[in-house]
Amino acid sequence: MCDYPITGKSAGQEGSSTYEGRHLTIVESELAHPYRSSGFVNKGDPVIHGANIVGVAFDTAEAATDKIAIDTEGIWYLYVLGCVSDGTSDGVARAMTYGDPVYIQRTPGTSTYLLSGQSDPQHFQAFGFVLGAVSASTTSPTLVAVKVHNDFNSLGGILHFGSGSTAAGNFLLEGDVAIRQAKLIEACVAPATIMLAGEQIHGFNIRVVDNLIGTGGEITGGELKVVRDEATDATVTSMTALKLDTDNKNGGIAPFVRGLDIMMEGAPGTTPAVRSAIHVNSGGTAGTLEALLELDAFTVCGGVASDTLATPSGTIAVNVAGVIHYIQLYST
Repeated sequence: MCDYPITGKSAGQEGSSTYEGRHLTIVESELAHPYRSSGFVNKGDPVIHGANIVGVAFDTAEAATDKIAIDTEGIWYLYVLGCVSDGTSDGVARAMTYGDPVYIQRTPGTSTYLLSGQSDPQHFQAFGFVLGAVSASTTSPTLVAVKVHNDFNSLGGILHFGSGSTAAGNFLLEGDVAIRQAKLIEACVAPATIMLAGEQIHGFNIRVVDNLIGTGGEITGGELKVVRDEATDATVTSMTALKLDTDNKNGGIAPFVRGLDIMMEGAPGTTPAVRSAIHVNSGGTAGTLEALLELDAFTVCGGVASDTLATPSGTIAVNVAGVIHYIQLYST
């Protein structure tokens, strides 16, 4: 761990040495650094400690127990690979220019060069900014001035929200005392001016593009999962992975009011083995009332049709090219 014991210290006493605490002292065995045959960090090596502390080593270690001072700021001349993340382990070659962010590999292994433009948060941590040009390459680095800056990333590079725990990088959600409603992300988006034909407002828009030759795996634009992992406490009212609410409040003209709009596209190519707008895969313990579709009332989906069954119980209205058709429901 960092060499900052609290023995003999008092609250409010300064613990930093020089330059407002930018120099830290850390045991060599806890520093991740470029591969060296000796196994120890060398003077001038870019290093990372834990998940977020980055810097440059001031000294060369001779043993794993050596205490090494590192500089967490400053401008240093370091080797940087000109490549960015693309889903592969090596990234894709791309030139970098003055001011581009540079990242350090979290787990070096046998890697000789740790700095690059790769930003995959699971494997790289923000290190600073390049102050010059870096040639595009995944193997041959460029010597360039780097402004080191300890830019904190939350766990995995994403925001993790939790309710009641700060473990593993979680952020607390505080709900209302009377009506506890904790929201991870809340936004209100409105047009700056009157909307014109063809304009759109997207509250949430994700586009995932795969332009590489694939040999398997899945491409998913978004996945929502609600998990109950506590079997001993009282049950909750409901579990819902996705809730949609379309509210045409002022009654203004809206040609289409839809809770869900599914569009399936694709250029000519290999015919998919299965092509469907909705796929349902049920697993786990079946419910007391197990169903593919649940309606609060028979009028929810609109309209009624003449009943031809002995014991009719309702209909589901289906709009086909502007003509309403009905799916008849009945109970046995």
